[in-house]
Amino acid sequence: MNNIEWTRVAEAASFEDKPEQLVKVKRDDIFVVKDDDGFHAINNRCPHLGLALNLGGCNMQNKTVHCKFHSSDFSYQTGEVKEWLNVKGFEKIMMWLFSKFDADAKKMMEMPPTPVETFMTKVEDGHVYVGIDMGA
Repeated sequence: MNNIEWTRVAEAASFEDKPEQLVKVKRDDIFVVKDDDGFHAINNRCPHLGLALNLGGCNMQNKTVHCKFHSSDFSYQTGEVKEWLNVKGFEKIMMWLFSKFDADAKKMMEMPPTPVETFMTKVEDGHVYVGIDMGA
């Protein structure tokens, strides 16, 4: 956390009506969530296959974001994996079937749980900023 680059991403007041917002920081899509504890920012790409997390939405009570593509849940506060590839029913059968015939599909289904990347946030002068550690 030596070299944090802060980017202004939105007006804080805009989160009153829309507590989940997708913003762009450089080339990355960052998903910013406001809850009772403040603002939280995560990489919008699911660590499993890189698909968009914002499409699954948030559960504010559990403080999680859901990847609707392969049924994984992550803490939007810490990035921690809460559920990993929790597929059921027909979807589970199809994934098993694909993994039998496609080596890449098998690797994807055997990938170990991986947390989502998180970023610092701050509010200054009525604006939300996302901080990205640029390294040493």
